Amino acid sequence: MGALEEIKARVNIVDLIGRYVALKPAGKNYKARCPFHPDDTPSLMVSPEKGLWHCFGCGAGGDAISFLMRIEHLTFAEALAKLAQELGIELRAGGEGKTRLFQVNLEALRFFQRELRGPAGEKARAYLLSRGINESLWEKWGLGYSPSAWDALLRALSRFGVQTLLDLGLVVMGERGPYDRFRHRLIFPIRDEQGRVVAFAGRAFEGEPKYLNTPNTPLFTKGTVLYGLDLAKEAIRRKGRAVIVEGYTDVISLHAAGIEEAVASMGTSLTADQARLLARYTEEVVIAYDRDAAGEASSLRGMFILHAAGLRVRVASFPPEEDPDSFVRKAGRKAVEEVLAQAQPFHEFFLHALASRHDLSRMEGKEALLREAQGFWPEIKSSVLKLEIIHGFSNLLGLPPEEVQEALRGVSRPVPRAEEKGEPSLTPEDLVVKFLLEGKVPERVVAELLAEEGRFCPVYREVVRRWAERWAEGQLPDAAALISGLSPEAAARVSRLLLLELKVANEGQALEEALMRFLYIPRLTERMEEVKLAIKDAEERGDSEAVRRLTLEFQRLCRQRLELLRRR
Repeated sequence: MGALEEIKARVNIVDLIGRYVALKPAGKNYKARCPFHPDDTPSLMVSPEKGLWHCFGCGAGGDAISFLMRIEHLTFAEALAKLAQELGIELRAGGEGKTRLFQVNLEALRFFQRELRGPAGEKARAYLLSRGINESLWEKWGLGYSPSAWDALLRALSRFGVQTLLDLGLVVMGERGPYDRFRHRLIFPIRDEQGRVVAFAGRAFEGEPKYLNTPNTPLFTKGTVLYGLDLAKEAIRRKGRAVIVEGYTDVISLHAAGIEEAVASMGTSLTADQARLLARYTEEVVIAYDRDAAGEASSLRGMFILHAAGLRVRVASFPPEEDPDSFVRKAGRKAVEEVLAQAQPFHEFFLHALASRHDLSRMEGKEALLREAQGFWPEIKSSVLKLEIIHGFSNLLGLPPEEVQEALRGVSRPVPRAEEKGEPSLTPEDLVVKFLLEGKVPERVVAELLAEEGRFCPVYREVVRRWAERWAEGQLPDAAALISGLSPEAAARVSRLLLLELKVANEGQALEEALMRFLYIPRLTERMEEVKLAIKDAEERGDSEAVRRLTLEFQRLCRQRLELLRRR
């Protein structure tokens, strides 16, 4: 019997496919949601008797080797080599493929682990111990330390060649040559669901950025991996749920306390790839971000993505000023389990998250809430969920469901369109970012925008920060330099903006209009709201002088806002 035949004879197709999807018995076969397309109902059928799989939704199918090739993006030779290694079957020939890159990452991990335990790693060890992360957890999670020297890792792995280290994002090419990407940082290896090291994250002890991650590489694409899934997947299957947190130490601390179904999105914005990854193992997800992160627009969109992947989504709320890491260390497993048990259905959390940001006692607050909700409406694919949200807003705002529905479908005043046929209108924020990236925003305005970075949505915030770093150095980054290392969503948004041809008669006027709608008018409106609250407070205190002064300021702001509106 040849090696290929032996592999096919010995591989258990149910065990193999069960690593990637949550299989359920269906007579003599098994069924699951297909990982290769959005699958609301289980369409994938696996036959252990025939050694075959087929999706009755998208039409994909084949044997164990074809499934592995498709799910892991491997060539036939690479899939064969992987199975042969697992089964202890010797292959006479085979290509390197990604095997060598995984080996280099493994050697980098061993280097970082040695440094953590060496003299240079004293500060990193002290930090970990102060967070309740002991030596046994260092080993379990592969934690390490990158020394402060510019070329320590480069020298240690020189035998693999500079180009390989560049390809893996371990070193960076500077004006004077290559140097280590990670220096004087605590290192968290990022592993795929099979436990292979695909990337690294480095936490700074001081300075910015706080976290530095491997950019996209042949082994790693941002937004496609969940931290800790390799160690959590069995617990997720067993408990029938996944708990998603934000960061690395959140996962480590929860696992240490016995909540082993925890994984991290490595940032708050969940992606469709991550949602499909979770759907292989479970049908329920509990979001356990800290309060501020959970209510961010990017997190709410991520929750809709999870729902669209067919997952039941609930949101757990920790006490103010607490995150999962701090709370589990302070209060213990039982208290965390109680928080998770009380998690709200997502649509209820969504309503309350938006309501908390607006004064619903005033008509202006109700209108502002509905305007914000408009931005999420296209993300909602489920008709049932749409009805739940419409009725929820109706009860919350005291408005008829029909009026709420019409408001959510509303379209704001358009801004310049792109040349491409069918391209949707750009928002004022889109337009401001486009002009910024193209170097067409005056320096004084650039300074204003950077000072109010928080106005940008999380995806654009990532872009603007990267642009600002280069701008501060006197450079206008080209598209390739700007996109390299961004998350997939941010990279897609940037490439779209930079490639669009605007159909405007006067770019200066278009920029001024976008700035008024994105920055100037909202800023004035917010200040007016603050002054109105201050006037009310002063009146309650009986401070007539403060009332007079604040009223004059409010009148001045009204005149400024009216002047801006007249210029539109």
